[in-house]
Amino acid sequence: MNRFIKISAIVAGAVVVLIVALIVLAQVLITPERVRETVLPLAEKALHRKVALGEIDVSLFSGISIQDIRVQEKAGEEDFVAADRIVLRYRIWPLFFLRVVVDEVRLEGPKIRIERLADGSFNFSDLTAPASAETPAPKEEPASENGKEISLLVARVVVSGGEILFFDHAAGAATPYRYQLSDLALEASDISLDRPFPFSVKVLLNGSVLTLDGEANVAEGSGKVKVNLAGLDVTAFAPYYRSAIPGDLEGLKLSLDVVAEKGAGKLSSKGSVVVKELDLILDAMKESPLRDARFNLDYALDVDLAAKTLTLGASRAVLNGIVAEFDGTVSAYDVKPLLDLNLALPGLDLRRTLAALPDNLVAAAKGMDPAGTVDAKVHLYGTLEDPGKLLKDGEVSLTDVAVSAGGMRPALSGRIHLSGDTLQTEKLQLKIGDNLLQVDLQGKNLFGDPVVLSSRITADKLLVDPLLGPPPTAAAEAAPATRDAAQAEELGPLAIPLRASGEVRVQQALYKGLVIDALALDWRLEKNVLTVEKLTGTLAGGTFTQNARVDLGKKGLVYTTALELKGVQADPLVTAFAPKSAGTLFGNLDLTARFDGRGTLAETVKKNLSGKGRFALAEARLTGSGIARGLSDYLQLEELRDVRFAKAEGEFTIEQGRVKVAADFGGSKLRLSPRGSAGLDGNLDLVLDTRLSPELTGKLDSHGKVSGYFKDAQGWGQVPLKLSGTVAAPRFTLDASAVKGQVKEKAREQLQKTLEKKLFKKGTPAEPGTPESQDPAKKALDDALKGLFGR
Repeated sequence: MNRFIKISAIVAGAVVVLIVALIVLAQVLITPERVRETVLPLAEKALHRKVALGEIDVSLFSGISIQDIRVQEKAGEEDFVAADRIVLRYRIWPLFFLRVVVDEVRLEGPKIRIERLADGSFNFSDLTAPASAETPAPKEEPASENGKEISLLVARVVVSGGEILFFDHAAGAATPYRYQLSDLALEASDISLDRPFPFSVKVLLNGSVLTLDGEANVAEGSGKVKVNLAGLDVTAFAPYYRSAIPGDLEGLKLSLDVVAEKGAGKLSSKGSVVVKELDLILDAMKESPLRDARFNLDYALDVDLAAKTLTLGASRAVLNGIVAEFDGTVSAYDVKPLLDLNLALPGLDLRRTLAALPDNLVAAAKGMDPAGTVDAKVHLYGTLEDPGKLLKDGEVSLTDVAVSAGGMRPALSGRIHLSGDTLQTEKLQLKIGDNLLQVDLQGKNLFGDPVVLSSRITADKLLVDPLLGPPPTAAAEAAPATRDAAQAEELGPLAIPLRASGEVRVQQALYKGLVIDALALDWRLEKNVLTVEKLTGTLAGGTFTQNARVDLGKKGLVYTTALELKGVQADPLVTAFAPKSAGTLFGNLDLTARFDGRGTLAETVKKNLSGKGRFALAEARLTGSGIARGLSDYLQLEELRDVRFAKAEGEFTIEQGRVKVAADFGGSKLRLSPRGSAGLDGNLDLVLDTRLSPELTGKLDSHGKVSGYFKDAQGWGQVPLKLSGTVAAPRFTLDASAVKGQVKEKAREQLQKTLEKKLFKKGTPAEPGTPESQDPAKKALDDALKGLFGR
C-alpha cells in the first residue's frame, strides 16, 4: 500500500513537474514578441507589403490571438487587407519537440480591397507573377533567440464576417466602378503547399448567395471547385458586357450549379446555368424584344490548354421550352477555331415554339397557325470564315407540319436529308384536304445564290378546285369595289434567288367537274421568270396542250401563254366555265390561241389582256336556253330551238378587255355569221348575219310580200340582226342599217331587171367580142342605177 502511494506520489509529482515545465516552456517558446518576430517577416516577405499587427495574446490553452491586422497597399497608405482579429490555435504536444503546430487560424471581420488599374493590372498582380531571374534573392531571416527555427503547420483556416471591395479603373468610366461582396465566410483544412487541401467559400454578392466548395493543390496548380449561385442580377455588371451585346440587356437573373476542375494542362467543367427574367432588345430586332424569357443550359466541357482544343460533351439548352442539344469539339480556339459540332432540335413543337418567341418576331407566322413537330439533326464542320460551308450533313424529320394559307391547310410529313450544300427528300408527303401528293425534292447550292432546286410531284388523284380556294359568291361579285380593293397594289416585282425546275404527274385530276386524265406539267424558274414548258392531258374526249411564261421581276407580272385543244367536247367546257349556259353548245372543239397580259388585279387584267386565236367545231349543235332560244323566240320559229351546223369556225382577237369575233356557222336550216365583240364580263355587241333556209324563210313570211326583198340567189332568207345582252340573257334586234341596204339593193336589182327587159329585147346580141358585163349599154344602166340608189 505504501509502495503504491509512493508510486502515485512520484507520478503525480512528475505530472505536476511536466505541467509546470510545459507552462514554462510555452511561456519561453510562445511569447508575443516571438510571434511578432516570426509572423511579421514571413508575411512581409510573402506579400512584399508593410504588415502591422495589433495586440498579441498568447495562452497555453486558447492559443494566440492577434488584434487589428493590416496589410497596406504596395504603394500608398490604404489597406490592402485588414482584419479585426486573427486567432491561432495550436497543439500542446508538439511543443515538447520545439514545434508549433497551428491547429486553426481564424480570421474575423477581414476586409480585402481589390483594385483594377487603368492599364488592366491589379493591385495584387505582383503576388501572382512568376519570379524572374532578375529578382534578387531574399535576405536570410535571423534565427530565433535560441538559434532554432520554429516549425509551423496550419491545420485549419476559418474566415468569417469578411468583406471584399472591388474598384475598377479600367472599365472606361470617369470614376471607378465599385462592387462589394459581404458576409464572406471561408474555411480550409489541412493546408499544405505539397498536397491538396479542401476549402469552402460563402459570400453575398449583390444580394445573391455565392458558394464555392472544392479542393486546391498549390504545388501542382490544380484544383476542383463546385460553384453555386442563386439569382444574381447581372445588369449590375453592365460595363463588362455592354460592348459585347448588339443591343440592350435590360434584365437577367443568373443562377449557377457547376463544377470546374483544373489539372496539368487540362480544364473541365460541367453543370447547369439558369437564366430567368431575361429582357433583351437586339439592335437587329428592336421591334421584337425578349421579355421575361427563361434559359437553361446543362453542359459538359473539357479544355486541353496545351492543344488549344475544347470538347463539348452531351449538352442541352432550353429557351422558353425550345430544346437544343449539342456536342463536339472546337480546335485551335485561340487562332482559327475549327468547329466539329453536332446540333439537334428534338421534338420541336411549332405551336409551342411560336408561343415562346416574341410576338412581333413571329406575328406573320402566327397568322398561319403553324402546327406539327420537327426533329432536326445537323453536323457542322469547318471554320467561321465561311459559315455557309459549315453544314456537313444532317436530317430533318417533319410530322404533320401544317400551316393555314389561302383558305387551305397543307401539311408535310417525311424526311429531308442534308449533305454539304445539297438536300434530298425521303418519303415526303404533302396533304392538302383530300389530296395526297408524293414529293421528291433535290436541292444544291443551298447557301449560294441562286439556290438550285428540282422536284417531282406525283398523285393518283388530284382535286384541283379546293386548291384554288372557294369561288366568289354572287353577292361578292355584284358588290362594288371597296376602298381597300381600289387601293390594292399589283403583285411584284419579285426577286427570287432561286433556279428551279420540276414536273407534276397526276393520273386523274378533277377541275370544275371536268375529268382530266394523264395530267403532266413541266416547269422551270430562272432569273425570276417562271416558264411552263408543257401542260398536257386528256379532257372531255380530246386533248389539250398549253405553255406559258411569267416574268416575276416586273410589277404586276408579265405573262404570255399558248393553248391548243383538239377534239374536246364543247358542252363540258361550257358547263365548267359558263355554268349558266350549260347544255346550249355541243360539238368537238379544236382551238389554237395565244394570250398576253400584265396585272394581278381584275381591272388591270381586263385592260392589258390581249390575244388571238382560231376555233372550229365539228358536229356543232346550238340548243337550249340562251342564244338558240332567244333567236327562236325573236323570229317565232320553233325549229331554231335546236340547230345543227355542218361547219362552225372562226377567229377572235382580244384587245382592251373585249373579244372581237368573226365566225361562220353553216347548217341545213340556219347560217350565222357573227361579227363584233364580247366583253370579258360576258356582255355582247354583235352584228349577226342570219340566213334561213328556204323552208324557214317561207314560214317567216308566208305571203312572200317581204321575203322577196331578203332572199339570196339560192332562196335563203337574209335577216340582219343585232345581238346584245349576255350569253345567258341575249337580246335580239333588227339591224336597221343592214335592212335599209338590203332593200335598196333588192329594189335596184328589180328595177334593173325591169329596165333591161324593156330597153333590151331578149336575144339582142351585144357587139361582137364584148362580154355581157362590159356591154356599154348595160354599163350605162348600172351606173345610172348606182347613182340613183346611192343618193
